[in-house]
Amino acid sequence: MKDRIFLYLLVIIFVLFCLSISKTFGQSQEYTSIMNASILQPICVVLSSNYTTGVLFTNSTTKGVQYPITNMTILNNATGNYVEASDGTAYYVQACSGNTINIKVAHCACDDMLCTGGGCVAGTDKLYVTNTSEGGIGWANGTTANFNIHGPPSNSYYFTNLDTYYNISDSIAAGSKSYIRYWIDPRPNNAPSGNYEAQFKIIAFEVTSTHGSCSC
Repeated sequence: MKDRIFLYLLVIIFVLFCLSISKTFGQSQEYTSIMNASILQPICVVLSSNYTTGVLFTNSTTKGVQYPITNMTILNNATGNYVEASDGTAYYVQACSGNTINIKVAHCACDDMLCTGGGCVAGTDKLYVTNTSEGGIGWANGTTANFNIHGPPSNSYYFTNLDTYYNISDSIAAGSKSYIRYWIDPRPNNAPSGNYEAQFKIIAFEVTSTHGSCSC
């Protein structure tokens, strides 16, 4: 009996010794690696229907209807400038509600407005989009449709170059809108009667990014 107890004790002691050895002298191996993710924020905007139709210039007093411009020495309205309630503008850019970051919006003119027909020479006669002391195309923007600006607030709100983006809004939160009005002071003021047209582009991008070059 004593021999059996003694044998049990030896086994227990041996097991405890093995456990202590494994805790003290057991080997391990460690690796260092990385965790990585790439983010590409979705950018989404919606333009008002008037904006997608185009910026159609009319005379200085008409709202909503395009008539030929007859006063070549003043700022003339775009048709959507004052057609909403309380003389609100119908031109706006809205950031989609699903955006998770604020966005900037910019626009550029691809070319001067070339004659497409009428008394002018098609493809040759032009109205200049870019601004000088003689005139050009300008805009203003606000956070409400009836923002109280009725002409480009400064030379910074005119196209000074073609194929160059100019900011409309520096930051639009998800679901919010930026409202715009446009005017033209026709240059040259002795342009022949006729219809003139040019393309322009609108781009939306992250507020921390740059819009790059406008390629028409």
